[in-house]
Amino acid sequence: MTSRDTVGGRGYGRQRAGGFPSARPRRLADLRLLLVRLLLALACALPRALAADTIDIAATVGFTDTFRPGHWTPLTVTVTNRGSDIIGELEVQVTGDDALRGRLLVTSRRRTLELHRDSRKSLQFIVHPQGLSHPLVVRVRSGDEELARAEIDLRTRFAAQRLLLVLSRNADLDYLNDGSVDGLRVLYPHPELLPAHWRGYDAVAAIVLHGVSLERLSASQFEALHKWIAQGGILAVSGGVDYAVLRTPRLASLLPGVPLGMARVAADELHGAFSASLDRSRPIHVNRLGAFQGEVRLRAGNVPLIVERALGLGRVLYLTFDVASHPFDRWDGMHELLLQSLRLPPLPTTSSSASEPGLATPLMELIRARAADFPGSATVFLFLILYLGLLLAGHAIPVREGRRRWLAPLRGWGAPILFAPAAWLLFGPSAFPRGATAAAVALIEPLPDSGFARLGLELGVFANRSGPLRLEYRGAEPVLYPHRQALREGKVQDWAFGGGPRPYVEPLDQRRYVLHALEGEDVIAFRLEASVHVEATGPRLVLNNGSGRSLEDLWLVFDGHAYALGTVAAGARLERRLVASSHGIEVGAASWQELLRSRPGAAPQMLAPTRMMLLRRLQDAGRSGFPGPGHALVIAQTSNPLRPAGASAAWSHLESALVAFRLAVAASPAPAGETKPAEPDEGEVQRLESSEGRSPVTEAVPVH
Repeated sequence: MTSRDTVGGRGYGRQRAGGFPSARPRRLADLRLLLVRLLLALACALPRALAADTIDIAATVGFTDTFRPGHWTPLTVTVTNRGSDIIGELEVQVTGDDALRGRLLVTSRRRTLELHRDSRKSLQFIVHPQGLSHPLVVRVRSGDEELARAEIDLRTRFAAQRLLLVLSRNADLDYLNDGSVDGLRVLYPHPELLPAHWRGYDAVAAIVLHGVSLERLSASQFEALHKWIAQGGILAVSGGVDYAVLRTPRLASLLPGVPLGMARVAADELHGAFSASLDRSRPIHVNRLGAFQGEVRLRAGNVPLIVERALGLGRVLYLTFDVASHPFDRWDGMHELLLQSLRLPPLPTTSSSASEPGLATPLMELIRARAADFPGSATVFLFLILYLGLLLAGHAIPVREGRRRWLAPLRGWGAPILFAPAAWLLFGPSAFPRGATAAAVALIEPLPDSGFARLGLELGVFANRSGPLRLEYRGAEPVLYPHRQALREGKVQDWAFGGGPRPYVEPLDQRRYVLHALEGEDVIAFRLEASVHVEATGPRLVLNNGSGRSLEDLWLVFDGHAYALGTVAAGARLERRLVASSHGIEVGAASWQELLRSRPGAAPQMLAPTRMMLLRRLQDAGRSGFPGPGHALVIAQTSNPLRPAGASAAWSHLESALVAFRLAVAASPAPAGETKPAEPDEGEVQRLESSEGRSPVTEAVPVH
């Protein structure tokens, strides 16, 4: 080994020992850092994992865990807490597809959840699963932290047929099951699990009640059932030996009549009522009725067997015999008898309104009508002339004296500086309002003989400069869904809906200068009783306004004429005899809609928001002429039932609401000795006393 090599070797040895540190300490430091990170991640994830292990989530979709895709359905979620107290939120996420934009749409429905240790709580939602490909996601959250999560697979829980609900302890109606497309699926739900909102019955064709008291339902459940019938539902009630159940207050308010006892029907009297296949070897016992309202659909001699009454747009059938007892429980003809009695409507065709051009949204017209608050054209013109005049004067007048040249910038900028605050004070509050704004347009259609009305709604929220977009509301509980215009344009947004005592809606897209719009529907308490009789001198209108709202700009449209009736206050009664030649305005099948003005002084082409709502309703119903032969139409402006509340009570609020009541006209002769009709200002308006609540009308219907 040479000396050079020796020196180089020594030098190299010294270089490793002093110049390059060993890799072992660095590895140890990296391992320590990795270990610290793992411990921190474990510390953060441990409470969440422990919470997930102590919270159980169970869900029932629809009725007896069966639902129909594409329809609103109840979802009952039960949360069991075995850990510490929970103060948070229960959230259900429903995922759908936006075919136009090729993305997923998420609708979040939320309820406040407070749950103590070792306790359990059930909350109900009304959801709209559009398909089966995406599960429902149920989450328990506290702030931004997710405590528990469950996914509900829908592929094993659906039925393609309409649902027939049987509320009974022992009745077996499985013979009504039909697997065809327009058939029925019979389900036996527990009464306590019925929906608390009428829209939860969306997939239900009819309900059969047998031996079960409606007093077991909560107040919201019974109200939901009542509203569902009023908007077109069908309830069939079976009689029986225990007729005391049928005399309970809730059920008695729905039935055509109340049973007074039992009646015996001999076998020979059954020949004309039932086919020969029914066992008539011994007499049967049925509920005996006194006076009742409605129509007899089936009878045996003088004994009514099936009685039907109308309730709003729906029907209530009372079968005075027991469908679950001999001889009807084993009769082959019972299938046909029930279907004939129920008279289920055909399946509705799929609406194409989402894909058709249709009408513009009434919300935009309502917002445009706000331009009336903007300063008039003369004010704007005068402001511009004055401003431009000062600008020209400042530039045209030369500065000749050298000692005043410092005024030149002031002459050039003085007018803008002076007019900027004036312009903001004059135009700013109207053009750029602070905070958020809620806009709502409603169409209220009273349902006859029910005390309810159908509410069609368009709801929008927007903010120009600042303000939260969570709208809390009161006065109605509508089911809300994406606006049809957003569906046409492929601009459907994700939404959050809050339930409970303080319901709210909130777009998850918080952009400003954007109208976030929804459509909705509800059935609300709205008692409006009206009748139109054709007399020799013209129509006679009798109207009782028990709606709790004043009816303004009231019109009667009948037989090619429109009659102005002014204002009817809440709780008032109006009776008028009218003559077409002196009191009426000639209108056509469509020209009467011009009575619905946007506002005084508005351009003729500017449609009123309520008129647009009515036209859209007619378009959806496939009607051309309205109100149609033999019918009259009562229209009036009123206050919107849905209003901002809670934290949103201070929002700017734009509203418009129209009452449209279509009713059949009855012919009646004028009273004897009365020939002169009353003038419009002579109509009798009487204040109804609070004690004059409407009671069900009971009339004896003879059996032929």
